[in-house]
Amino acid sequence: MSANDEEVERLRAEVADLRQRLSDQPDATAAPDGRSGWWRTPLVAVLVFLGALMAPLSVVATWAHDEIGDTDRYVETVAPLVSDPAVQDALTNLITDVIVTQLNIDAVTKEALDAVAQQDFVPPRAAPLLPALATPLTSAVEGFVRDTVDRVVRSETFEEAWVTANREAHGQAVAVLTGADTDQVEVTDNAVSINIATFVEAAKQLLVDRGFALAERIPEVNASFVLFQSDDIGKAQTWFSWLETASRVLPILGLVLLATAVFIARDRRHALFAVAISVAVAMVLLGLVLNLIRPLYLDAVPSDVLPADAAAVVYDQLVLFIRTALRAVLVIALALAVTAFLLAPTGAGAAIRTGIVGAAGRMRERSGISRGPVSTFVATYRTFARVAVVALGVLAYVSLDHPTGGNALVIVVLIVLGLLVVELVAGPRERKPAEQPASGPGTPG
Repeated sequence: MSANDEEVERLRAEVADLRQRLSDQPDATAAPDGRSGWWRTPLVAVLVFLGALMAPLSVVATWAHDEIGDTDRYVETVAPLVSDPAVQDALTNLITDVIVTQLNIDAVTKEALDAVAQQDFVPPRAAPLLPALATPLTSAVEGFVRDTVDRVVRSETFEEAWVTANREAHGQAVAVLTGADTDQVEVTDNAVSINIATFVEAAKQLLVDRGFALAERIPEVNASFVLFQSDDIGKAQTWFSWLETASRVLPILGLVLLATAVFIARDRRHALFAVAISVAVAMVLLGLVLNLIRPLYLDAVPSDVLPADAAAVVYDQLVLFIRTALRAVLVIALALAVTAFLLAPTGAGAAIRTGIVGAAGRMRERSGISRGPVSTFVATYRTFARVAVVALGVLAYVSLDHPTGGNALVIVVLIVLGLLVVELVAGPRERKPAEQPASGPGTPG
């Protein structure tokens, strides 16, 4: 056999050997750990959809429950309203109208001027002109009353009275969501109103102190300030009542559905990425829904009941904590999506992860950190250290009563920094030295 034939035979043998090795390797496209079955993918899709649907419902339900069951939370919601100029103007106008109506200033002014005109000391030429002064004098008195009421509304004392009244009348939250009346709150004609008799009394006292004795004639009034009005309030009360009842079930149910989807998925990393993106999209959609409802609500509130600017402030304040919660969940969902992306065994995620670990190793070399006991311990228990950092971050997040998007972002950043410190202290993994071939006949010693 010629040398060429021997070379061909040798190459054929090598090709056959390579084919055998390839056939012995597991199929890269097969599900790991025998996680096969056509039912997994559709079931995971359904679970992810239902879990993502639970996310915004859980946020709204938790908000409703907290507004009803937590007095401090409720006061924190409504307290800032009294400091907003639009709400202050609305309260000033309402209290002024109540006082002017109760005093009947227009009629009193006319009677007083008519009585003065009939007095003997009034010149004959001036007497017929006095009744004509009724309108400007009435306007001046109303202006004086409005200025006094405005001082009351914008004072720190009024802010304290507003907070105290709302704290004592925490039934307002119950009224908004269930339609139940309280001593301070009424739900009539699809509107939720707060009794402002106490504030009228405060304005009355200041008017008397400023020398306006006529204010003493103001009787006890039963005036109300409309906080919320909508033709659909009955539907909202029904939905919120259901959500309040389910507020403890929905978050747990959503987490169970999403965790189950990841657990049974053929590729858990892909499932985790899908879960994170789905929840993030759900939070964005919830924000869009709140923005779409806003103009509908403003159009539904009559301007003579609550000015549009004040109604907008009230709506934004009422949904403030919903927006805060959805931002916190959105940040966590995006962090999980980035984590799933970086855990990819190949591709861009793997390249970025390798680059980060390599950069940490170079930083360690440049810092001059020597491999001491601490570095050796962290390197030995690297996985445990990573889990501990993440666990501490999760514990910090769940310990917050009402985490915000900013809180969530800070915690995520601290977790990332903690993981980088672990890599920096531990250093690169030590490679095992290659085994030397054993000496034998024909092998150089």
